[in-house]
Amino acid sequence: MGIGAGLKGYYNLFGVRGLWAISSFRVFGKPTEIVGKPSAAKHPVHLRIRTSDISLYNDILLRKEYDLGLPGFCPKTIVDAGANCGMATLYYANRYPSAKIVAVEPEASNYAALVKNVSLYPNVTPIHAALWNKDGKVRLGPTGLDSTPYGKWAFQVADAGAQVRAITMRTLMLEAKIDTIDLLKMDIEGGEIEAFDNSDWTSGVQVIVIELHDHIKPGCRAVVSSAARGFTQWERGEMTFFARSGCEAAAILKSPGLAQAG
Repeated sequence: MGIGAGLKGYYNLFGVRGLWAISSFRVFGKPTEIVGKPSAAKHPVHLRIRTSDISLYNDILLRKEYDLGLPGFCPKTIVDAGANCGMATLYYANRYPSAKIVAVEPEASNYAALVKNVSLYPNVTPIHAALWNKDGKVRLGPTGLDSTPYGKWAFQVADAGAQVRAITMRTLMLEAKIDTIDLLKMDIEGGEIEAFDNSDWTSGVQVIVIELHDHIKPGCRAVVSSAARGFTQWERGEMTFFARSGCEAAAILKSPGLAQAG
């Protein structure tokens, strides 16, 4: 991204203070953070300057790319797997304030940003871990496919890198004291294959919003689609949506004007 485009982007999102912040950062290395105040969030949002936080903020809290398009669907339990700095968590925490939300993020600096952003939301529980097919430890490294030049975006289990706790979905649900998941949002950079390796837990899932990563690890879509047999499926942008047949969300989908391709 060129300097001119970067300045324009910050100005479009944050006005004059955004222009000042990114200019000062380029010259002096500070401030390292800017605070966003979107109408979609009850509390201010902390964003690390020149990281993918800015793109996530724009895509999720301003453009609402994780909107289900299901008016009337009110999940009571939500799991955000691959929460990064917490933008999807914040979107759902404000959209569904009565829901219990568990936000899972393995990368240390992203997790610290997540904790800071959700600290004023008592219905959100952050967990520092990678979702995997067994409990233990894994190593975490960048995918090399970051969508911005500033990083803090895509991390995956790798042969080398920082060691982090690994947990299965069953362990996560047990620790979070939830028996079912009404809404599962997942963006874990190819870890879908391992997360859905033992998919008995999907019997309690109603809706899945997932970004599939066959370009990183072939077979992701096939594994998830197999685990989601009996779900209605549709696509929007980079997201794939699944709604269990017969559940509240699937019933809403059948309402006039809400038919989805899939």
